[in-house]
Amino acid sequence: MKKRILVISDGIVHPSIRARWNFRQLLTGMDEIECVFSSSIGSLRSLSDGGFDALAVYLHRGAIPDDALRALEDFVRGGGGFLPVHSASASFKTKSRWFEVIGGRFIGHGKIGPFTLRGIEQEIFGGIRDFTVKDELYLHDYDTANTVHFVTDTAKGAEPQVWTRSYGRGRVCYFAPGHCAPTMRNPGAVEVLERGLRWVCRSGD
Repeated sequence: MKKRILVISDGIVHPSIRARWNFRQLLTGMDEIECVFSSSIGSLRSLSDGGFDALAVYLHRGAIPDDALRALEDFVRGGGGFLPVHSASASFKTKSRWFEVIGGRFIGHGKIGPFTLRGIEQEIFGGIRDFTVKDELYLHDYDTANTVHFVTDTAKGAEPQVWTRSYGRGRVCYFAPGHCAPTMRNPGAVEVLERGLRWVCRSGD
């Protein structure tokens, strides 16, 4: 049976229309999932009765209604999967509960440029070689309890770029790059996103 995924994505510049299109193509190319697409963060309210296995969020927004945030918390805590991508960690900055679910809070980024994602923890991403993207290098204040799978080496140390965590009975996988459209077609990034989504929605368990 296919896994049912709610995908909330919006933006013209951040994330760009082209980047979001590439992400959509990635998702629709996965035979084992069925996606319901929305541009409204209010769609989180449908998690309680929509028969969803997981949620993907790829947008940059400033405000989230409390009842929508509560619906997300209840969904993931109850066993649902959550794949926040790139600017999801820079959204809803006044809502610490949002970052408690994701496991990290965006604190800045440098200029767009190439950087390499270096694998340090195999597990669900085993066999994926280090890969390089040209993108914004996101920096986070993150929960040290996260399992970090890929980092980028900087002058100040290794910066987590892909991590997983548990939240209640649910699973969360965060992917930091995603500002630039080509990133969402990079074979390494595509493989990480696909495996991350399969993991959060327990595909194949």
